[in-house]
Amino acid sequence: MNKETLYKLNKWHEEDEFQKIVDEISLMVEEEMDYDVISHLVRAFNNLKRYEEAIEKLLSVEEEGKNDFYWHFELGYAYYYLERFDEAKNEFEAAWELDQNDEDTMRFIGFCKEKLQEAAGLKQENFDPELYTEEQLKVVERHIERRIGHYGRVFHEIVSPDIHVDIAIIDPDPDHNYYTLVTMGMGAHRMTVPPNFEGENFDRAELVICLPPDWPINSNSDIWFWPVKWLKVMARLPGEQNTWLAWGHTVSNNEPFAENTKLSGMIVSNMTDFDEGADKCILPNGECINFYQIIPLYREEIEFKVSHSKDELIHMLDGIDPVVDLNRPSQCVSESKKKFAIPSEDIKPVLSDWYGPLGCKATDRIMVDGEKIGYMYREEPDPEMPDSGWRFLAGDESDEYLNDPLNIGIYSLNTICNYDPDIIPLLHAPYGTAYFRDETGKLRKRTI
Repeated sequence: MNKETLYKLNKWHEEDEFQKIVDEISLMVEEEMDYDVISHLVRAFNNLKRYEEAIEKLLSVEEEGKNDFYWHFELGYAYYYLERFDEAKNEFEAAWELDQNDEDTMRFIGFCKEKLQEAAGLKQENFDPELYTEEQLKVVERHIERRIGHYGRVFHEIVSPDIHVDIAIIDPDPDHNYYTLVTMGMGAHRMTVPPNFEGENFDRAELVICLPPDWPINSNSDIWFWPVKWLKVMARLPGEQNTWLAWGHTVSNNEPFAENTKLSGMIVSNMTDFDEGADKCILPNGECINFYQIIPLYREEIEFKVSHSKDELIHMLDGIDPVVDLNRPSQCVSESKKKFAIPSEDIKPVLSDWYGPLGCKATDRIMVDGEKIGYMYREEPDPEMPDSGWRFLAGDESDEYLNDPLNIGIYSLNTICNYDPDIIPLLHAPYGTAYFRDETGKLRKRTI
């Protein structure tokens, strides 16, 4: 396109003479219709509300435009005014990925979300969420400012069916070189705590997560937005499931949060690296809001808590950086990384007369070192867990060895029977029974 034509097109655009732009370009020969010319034509079509024609032209140069902010923005604009809000949202989000300083793009993303929620029947006037009083909200906001950090931005929630959860964004600074995201609204709901914790100020909470300073905090892409999503998911969980969240609780996603990480769960932890008193906000009526930090976990780390205990998991996680690291090493030695004495492909179905839970625990002296079972006992398990209650040791493990949870794993009873078939006739013994291997090699009964 020559300079004279470019000048005319830009001048007509400034004067809102969009039809003149269309007329001028329609006179051009096909060889002149390059990407820049089509971009001017599309902009004119959109301003003339000829959205279908704009889309047709944009898609004709998709390969050239896929990395161009304006291509995605104009396509999103056309989709939006044709009420194709899902497609519009995708294009505006792609535009935002290319230029995160454009406020119009972010505004249109919000418009699209509102329209999609309206289409699903999610209008705010249909809901009556639990909210802080104006006085309570001011106290919470002041607490965050004073104890956690100054927040200059807030991710405001558009539709709030149960509680209204905004997210305060605290930018990195020299003292805390990471983003800090804090929920504001979770504590308006009083959680249902167990009877033995009633009256101990565990029924209100807000959540915090810390992200690296180079995290694309404004991105709506799934690979970057999941921390915000999960703050909201966990903030709503107590109300949706009539339960509570506090120190040591874990929540699993069952699959990785995003394609760029294998992290797939959260643990509720104490606040770290913040001023004293950051973890408790006292409301005007004397009630306490607990501020907890959530830290992403791997699947095997959550499984470790189930197989061992909350305290053992917390101890194992001690010392990890609370700032999210998408690729941090797992604190668990996965069972799959152990070199078992009997390869998994050699395990046979030898336990036939058993109809109860198959879960049990065994030490690595048996499973890895191949030692015979020297001591076994059955304790009453948690009824909610698929646990038989059986525990198997070689018998020569020291207290130090047994106190290291990585030396103990959860297995199927059938697997243990492959290692030592002598135990099969003994498995139906009641809870509270133990057996030890005597000097003749036989397992003898002992009551515990």
